[in-house]
Parts: sequence; C-alpha cells; structure tokens
Amino acid sequence: MDPLPLPTSLAEVEALIRALYQPNPPETISRIQEVLQRLQRSPEGWQLAESLIAHPEDNIRFYAALTLIVKLNRDSAGLNEDDAKLLLENIISWTIQSLSDGAAPFVTKKLCSALITYFVLFSHVWPACVRHFIYCLDLGRGVPVENLDDALSTDILVGNLDSQKLKVAIWFVTSLVEEVGKTDMNSIKYADVHQRLAKNGQDATCLLARGFAPPIDDVGLKTQEETLACFQAWILYAQRASSDVDLLVTPLRQLVDPALQCFTNEHLFQATAELFSDVLQNYSGFFTKAHYDALSSFFESQWAANHYQQILHGNHREDGISFGLLMLAYGDAQVQALLEGTDERSQRFLESLSGLLATDGYLVGDDAIFVPALEFWSTFIETMIDCTFSDGDQSPVWKPYAERHLKAVVTNSWRKIQWPSAEIFAEWDSAERAAFCDARKDVADMLQSVFTLEGLDLISFFANLFLQALASQSWAELEATAFCLGALSDCISEDSKYDAELSKVFASQFFDLLGQGQTAVPLRLRQTGLSLIERYCEYFERHADYLPNALNLLFAAVGDSVLGGPSARSISTLCSSCRTILTGEAGTFIRHYQDIRGRQVLDALAEERIVLAVASIIQSITDENEKLQKFEELYTIFKKDFEFAVQLRSQPGLVDLTNPNVLRGLDPPIPSSLPLVEGISLHIALRSMRCIASMSKGMQDVKESPVDLEDESQVARTSEKLAALQADIVSLLIGVQQVFSTTGEIVEIICNILRAGFSETEPGPFVFPADIVTNYFVQQPFETPRMGTLLSTACSFVGSLYRGPKAIVPNQLVRLVPWVIALLQKLPAPEPEADTEISQNGICLIDRVLSKYPEVLFQVQPGQMLEFFFMFTLKVLNGKEPLPKTAAADFWSNFITLKPPSPDLASHVSNAMSYFGPLLAQTLINNIGGNAARSELDKLSEPLKKLVTQQVQAQAWLEGALTRTDEGENGGGFPSAAAERVSMAERAAFLKKVVGLRGARQTNQVVREFWLLCRGSSFAYVS
Repeated sequence: MDPLPLPTSLAEVEALIRALYQPNPPETISRIQEVLQRLQRSPEGWQLAESLIAHPEDNIRFYAALTLIVKLNRDSAGLNEDDAKLLLENIISWTIQSLSDGAAPFVTKKLCSALITYFVLFSHVWPACVRHFIYCLDLGRGVPVENLDDALSTDILVGNLDSQKLKVAIWFVTSLVEEVGKTDMNSIKYADVHQRLAKNGQDATCLLARGFAPPIDDVGLKTQEETLACFQAWILYAQRASSDVDLLVTPLRQLVDPALQCFTNEHLFQATAELFSDVLQNYSGFFTKAHYDALSSFFESQWAANHYQQILHGNHREDGISFGLLMLAYGDAQVQALLEGTDERSQRFLESLSGLLATDGYLVGDDAIFVPALEFWSTFIETMIDCTFSDGDQSPVWKPYAERHLKAVVTNSWRKIQWPSAEIFAEWDSAERAAFCDARKDVADMLQSVFTLEGLDLISFFANLFLQALASQSWAELEATAFCLGALSDCISEDSKYDAELSKVFASQFFDLLGQGQTAVPLRLRQTGLSLIERYCEYFERHADYLPNALNLLFAAVGDSVLGGPSARSISTLCSSCRTILTGEAGTFIRHYQDIRGRQVLDALAEERIVLAVASIIQSITDENEKLQKFEELYTIFKKDFEFAVQLRSQPGLVDLTNPNVLRGLDPPIPSSLPLVEGISLHIALRSMRCIASMSKGMQDVKESPVDLEDESQVARTSEKLAALQADIVSLLIGVQQVFSTTGEIVEIICNILRAGFSETEPGPFVFPADIVTNYFVQQPFETPRMGTLLSTACSFVGSLYRGPKAIVPNQLVRLVPWVIALLQKLPAPEPEADTEISQNGICLIDRVLSKYPEVLFQVQPGQMLEFFFMFTLKVLNGKEPLPKTAAADFWSNFITLKPPSPDLASHVSNAMSYFGPLLAQTLINNIGGNAARSELDKLSEPLKKLVTQQVQAQAWLEGALTRTDEGENGGGFPSAAAERVSMAERAAFLKKVVGLRGARQTNQVVREFWLLCRGSSFAYVS
C-alpha cells in the first residue's frame, strides 16, 4: 500500500488528526500515524505545533503538545539560548492557557511533559523550574526566567494559587521528579540535571504543603490525593539521589505529619497507606524516630483499632488489606526494635501482628493477609535466630517475650493451614488451590526456623496437640498437626533425643484408625498420615517394633486409587532405609506382593516401587543361598509374566478379561474397546521388564567396598547358582528383545538393567560378567532401535571396566572397538551426524578407549576401520550438530596429547598425526573462520591449543589451512565466504598470536575475535 501524501494545509493536518481517533482499519491508522510523525520531524514542526496549540479540539491540541516534545528531543540542539528562553515562555503560556480554556486534563498533562522534556535538555536555562512555574501560574502567563528575581517568596506564591492552578502545579512537579528519575543518575550527561532538580526540593515541599491543606471541595480532595502520590515520588527519588540530604530529605520530612493526617479521610486512606507502606519497605531510613513514634501512636488510635477489627473479621477488600500491609511494613522496618523491645507498646503491636495470622475465613480464598503476615514473621524469626546466637551463651532479656509471640504464631498458623471441607474446597479454582498448598509449604519452612530456637519444646507441642486432636477426632486439626510434624522431620529424624515425643504419635491409635480406611478417617488425613511414616524412616530404624504395623498400613493402602502411588513410594523409602532390619521378612513381603497382584491390577509405577522395596530387603540378606533363593522367587514372577506375554502373542484366544494377568496388559485396566493382542502382549512384557529394572536398582549395595585393581582373583568369584541365575536373566532379556524387536523402550529398559550392575563392586544377580555384557553389545546390529542409548550404555560399561580388575579389560575392548566403528560406518556417508546419538556416543566410547588403552585402538582390524574413524571425526567437526562436534573436539584434544607407552605405538601415533594433522588444522580453521557457532568456539579452541603446544609442525599446518579455501574435497580450510573479508595479513596476525600464546587461556579470546572478523562483524582485528 502506497504511503499517504503529506498534507498541504492546516485543514488537511487537522483532518488527519481527527481520522486518527476515528474507527478505521489498522492499515489506515498506521499510514496516518506515519504521515503525522513525518510532519512532527520536519523543519516546519515548530510552526505546526504553534499553529495548533490553541485549537479548540483536545485531540488536535494534544498532537501539538506531542509535536513540541518530538521537536525538543530531535532538534533542540539547533536552538540558541534566546530561542530556548522564548520557547519556555511560550510553552508555559500555552499550558496556562489550556487550563483557562478548560482543555481536557490529558492535554494539560502533555504540555507539562513538554516542560519536563525542556528541563532535562535546558536545566541550565531553567534551574529554578518549580518556583518559576508557580510564579507564572500566579501571574497567569509565561514570563522570562530573569523576572523571578522580583517574585515573592515561594510560600506566598503557592498560597495565591486557586485550586485549578494548584492541581496543575502538582501535576508538573510529580511528572518532573518521575521523568527525571528515569534518567541515569550516574551518567555525566544527566549529572547537572539531577543536581538542579535536588535544588528544587525546597520549592516542591512548599507546594506539597499547600496540597496537604484540608480540602474544601471534591477538587481539593482529588488534589490532596495527587499530592500524596507526588510526595511518594519525591521520597523515592530522594532515596536514589546522591545529593546532600539537606537539599531533599530534610525539607520532605516536614511533610510526614500532614501526610499522616490523611489516614482518617476515608477517600484518602488507600493512597496514604500505599505511600507509607512503600516508603517503609523501600526507604525506612527516611522516617525519623519521631515519625516512627507518631506511626506507633497512630496504630493505637481508636480509628486504627476499628480497622484492625475489620481485618480480623474478614474485611480483606482493598482498604482492609492495605491497613494490614501497612502494619506489616512498619513491622519490617522496625523488626529489630520490636524484637528487643520489652515495653508494652511493642508487645501490643507484636500481638496485633500475630493476630493477622488468625483472621476469619479460609487461607487464600477468604484471607489475603495471612501470606504477607507469615513473611513478616519469618523475617522476625530469622532476626531472632541471628540475635540469639550472636549473644553467645547469655540469654537476652527480650527472649521470653519473643517466645510468647512465637507460640501464638505457630498456633495461629497451625489453625489457618487446616483444610476446608470438601464442599468448600471444590468451589475454589485451581489458582486458589495452588496458593493454599504453597502457603502450607511456607508454614513448613517457618516451622523449621522456629525449631532452631525451640527444638524439643516445639516437637512436644505438636505431639501433645496430635494426641488431643486424636482424642476429640478433630480430623482437620489432626491432619494439620501431622503435616507440621512431617515438616519438622528433616530437623529431627536422625536424632534419637526426640524419639520419646515421636513415640507418643507412632504408638497412638492413629495408625489403627488409618487402617480402617476412608470410612473411619477422611482421605486427606490418610494421605498425610502415610506421608508421615515415610518422613520418619530413621525413627523406624531405631524402633523396629513399630515397623511392621507401619508397613502393613502402607501395603493395605497400595490398592487405593488415590493412595496407591504415595503408599508405594513410602514402602520403597521405608524398606530401603530399614532393609537390614527386615531381611527376615523378605518371604512375607513377596507373598504380600503376590496377594495384592492376585486381587487387582496395581498402578504400574506403584508396582515398580513395591518391587524395588522388596528387592532392597533381599539385597541385605547376608546368607548368599537364602538371598538368591528369595531373589529367584521374586524374579520368577516377572519371568512368568514374560512367558505369558509370548504365549498370548501366539495364542490370541487366551485373552480373557477376567484373568488378572491379561488385565496387566490393559491401560486403563478396563478400556472402552479391547486393544489388539499384540498391544496387550507388549504392555505385559514392558511391565515385567520395568519391574526387573526396579529389582536391579533395589539389589544395588548401599555400602561401598574397596576394589583392588591388581587383584585378578576378583574376576571369578561368582558361585554356580549365581552364574546360572545371571545366565537365565540375560537369556530372558535377549528373548524379550527378540520377540519385541521393534520396540525401543525394551532396549532402553535393558540398558537400565545393565547400568545398575556397572556401579557394583560385589557379585550379584545383575553384576554380569564382562564377557556376557560384551557379547550382548557386539551382537546388536545397526538396525536395533535406540542404538544411541545402547552406545551410551556401552560407554558406561567401559568406564566400569576401568574401575575393576585390569586383566579383563583389553579382551573386552578389542571386541567393542570394531563393533562401534562398524556402526559408525553404517551411518549415511555424506551425513555422519544423521543420528546424533550414535555419532556422539560412538566417538565418546573410542575416546575412552584411547585414554587408557590406546594400543587397542591401533590394533583394530582391518586397518581401514581406524582411518575411517579419524576421517569420520573430522567430518563431524565440520558439521553443525553441537553434541557430536563436542565429542569429536574432545577426542582430538586427547589424541594430540597422547603419551604412547611403547616405541612401536609411538611410531603409529606419529604417523597418524603426520597424516591427519594438516586435515585437522584445515577443519579447525574452517570452523574458527566463521562456520562454527559462537557457543562452540571454546570447545574448538582446545584442540587448537593442544596442537600448537604438542606438534612442531602445527604452525605450518595452520598456515597452510589459512591460505587454503574450503572448496576442496574435505571442505576444510579457510571459508571462501570470509576470504574476501579477511586479508592475508590479518590471518597471519591471528596465527602469530595463537602460536605466541602457546596454549594459554587467552587463546580463546583471540579465536573469538578472529571468528567475529570472519563473520563480518564491525570488530576490527588489531594485530
């Protein structure tokens, strides 16, 4: 769409401005704005503004004022001092005229903005801007700045202003401090502006004092409200200003008492509360002791008492919450004085603040003051902790007073976090529910801080509260108490001195009640009660007599649709923690698990956690025969699951929805339509495999045993029974993979099972012999799904070999290396990064071999495989994928610095370096010359630094790469796109710096600068 032509008359300009404020398509509005902005920026903009500034239409007048601001910002440098002074007189006159003409407030405010823009640009011409503007308002016209010498005092001038002119003066002074405050105080450009503004502080204070005068009409009331906002803006500016305190802060402090009187006016209360809360929170040092005393007296007035009672009884509308926030802001500002004050006034105020935690209504939904009040008390408690422990062993005199308030805070918070009834909770939206849960977490954090001060007394308080609520069957109170005890578990669970109090809880009838199900106690209470058991695992380790009841209760809840997941997690945590105590019950747990399986289909994740729990108990059995027997008993369950899955696959007629084994293959257990038999079979197999993976985690030893890397006898310590069991497990894993050969998740689970054994140092069912693991890997073809995951697992396997006996390592690596390189050869030839996981993990594995057994790498047959691998890594380095590229850079960094253990190997390494060194140099220069991403430069700098420090021919290789463009077969060398941009001299300067730095860290910066130059940055490379 073509742009609109520039108007040729004022009438056309006015028509465009009117069209701008009329309903029009966005494209039309945009075209109009573009034309009007061109007019504003034109040399005729000054005349245009002057011609339109007195127009009777407000929108046109506003455009004229906006044009003045545009011209000031763009063209003020072209004004001499006389022109600037005349312009100031005119703008002031136009502002006063707009007031006289009854123009809309937005027009007058925009003209005030033009005056502020003028002050920022010409503060040296208009240093006493506030006094001069008030003087002009009094006269009713703009006058020269020099006339100010003959003016009356500022307080007299202010007293002469009528209500309308006073209102405009307040607008001006407010906008002045806000807009100047947005400029950088530390900039030399604005330093004088801020100094001159500060000198206007006394005049602004005179004006604000008049603004605080008792209003006689609605206009005066509105002006007083705007005066409060103006006062607030000046105070916060004074906080940031570095000027002399006497210039700003001292005069402004004189206005605190008049501002305080505004509280009692209901129309001004909101603005006054916002002012004082803001200053208390952000600039508490502004108020003097006298001011704080005045505020303290104010809080004890009858008016304040009435407002406080309204908050307590549920008035949490804007005015109610504002009063509460004001109290909290005062408390924050005076927290140290309140903490240490033992006088009655301080104690009464702290009582009031603790009362804010006990207002009527439910937390968050009805009560908006609780969370801010809790934040204050958290600050109070932290301050109390600091003071208590900084005083050494001597107990401060204020401590008993403070502890009394803490008890009220804890009690009030405990009451407030009690859950509402299900009916009320259902009425809350998701945001209110989330906020309620977040507030409970905040209370938990606060209680942990209180524990630092109160310790055993706090535990005793909640233990007794627990028994009282249980006796009265006050379920909401009981749940809140259990929640609070759970919150304190991290503080006390490992310390036996609290056990007597905890035993009151765990020996009570509460857990018998939980076992009776939801008919006896609400679901929410059951959830919290079960969680409480999990949180105190260490307690049950010390008190094994309570453990069976706790576990029976948890197992009873596993089948519950809501409690099943949390209960299974608690079982897993408790059994893992108490495994050594429960070894005699392993058979019982297996039967427990089988009974549950027989009755219903468990949630998959819950079942995995239970299996993990049982396996962790089996792991702790000291007698190997018994351990393997129990292990096999549990393992056989999942072996049969797999066998059933295979049978179902071949015999679809076995699908019977009354058979629990079939239902294990359905998700959900009762689907709307029956899925294909293949899907059911796969789901059963996956569940059984995940359970075996959970067994592998549970069988991991929690104790670390030392390994003698030189002790070859450690290689063969596996009993016949264990070996047979391991062979059966491996056979099962391979069988599952063969039956479900296209399912990547099966491969991933197998990898997780293998990894579980890699970290173990003692024999176990999942600590497979190295030959078995290697056999599994090398039999996997390229087409195996999740091959990247397999290679990553193989990397971990190589790492685990290095942590074991050395004798077995070379034989495994000799088989793994050709397998890995063969996989890399299967990737599409032009795109070595076609599968980034395979590329990255394949290179990482070879790099691991290189670091410990380089001779294995150079013995690989046929020899062409090694040459392929080196070229492969160079192609990856020239690619775009960051992860494989990082792996390739690491490989070359390690290869360059390789220290061969034998002369024969040294000869092989030297020959390889002589052949691939120039190619590596070309690849690095291709990247550094602009083809790499910025984030890759540090990683690419590493092989470059190693090259120049380790290889005598490095300089020649790099020089050749810098002169060779990347149009060759391998795509290495200096990028042709940068060749025209970067001269040979600049390239030589880069090389000289790199070689001269000899691998120092500064090389990275040199590389970065050269890369910027090659990419076409405006950065000029300096040699």
